[in-house]
Amino acid sequence: MVAERHLPRKQATITKEEFDKIENGQTYEEVSKIIGGPGELVAEVGTKGEKSHTVGYMYKGEGSPGANANFAFQDGKLVTKAQFGLK
Repeated sequence: MVAERHLPRKQATITKEEFDKIENGQTYEEVSKIIGGPGELVAEVGTKGEKSHTVGYMYKGEGSPGANANFAFQDGKLVTKAQFGLK
């Protein structure tokens, strides 16, 4: 038998069209599905399971050099989104 190699998952990138489909109140799973994969966890505040638990994810963007999008989830729901340079 050949051992299966586990390669790191390639981080998804986001377009302006995908960004525009994302709305406050969506879950991280819903956002990841729209974008096509996981983002990079860049911030976490509070204790998981508590209402104030907040996590932030960043996605590299398609468009201008340095293009990106950031999403903050509190209590499992999207509360803010921001983007720079997406096309």
